[in-house]
Amino acid sequence: MAEKRHPGARASATGAVNAFHANAAGIPNIAQRKTKRHNSGTPYLVTPSAGDAFGIVVKGRDRWALEELRKARGKGCTPIENRAPRWSAYVFNLREIGVEIETVTEAHEGDFPGHHARYVLRSVVSPDWKGGAA
Repeated sequence: MAEKRHPGARASATGAVNAFHANAAGIPNIAQRKTKRHNSGTPYLVTPSAGDAFGIVVKGRDRWALEELRKARGKGCTPIENRAPRWSAYVFNLREIGVEIETVTEAHEGDFPGHHARYVLRSVVSPDWKGGAA
């Protein structure tokens, strides 16, 4: 019995000898560099309780969380009062770049009694419009 051939079946298979990628007018498909807005963030000057001030650049939800902590001052923020899906992750990310944030555990009552975290900013954080370290 004659073997049927399907020439395109292996063309894109991993390890195929003669694999090819379609492109328009022979132009190679080269990934473009992301625009400036994707690589930028908001610069801040962080002054820790001990040590020298330094600059950071924060964007996205981490920037939102930092702004909420700055607005709350010594009162701090909780996931109950400041709704966000992953407060602990935002705080973790900010701590990794050197921002001092204290976690205070508080009890709460209601239908589902238990404990929650209150995050309090301990570093002095101010907008750094120059975008550089101190």
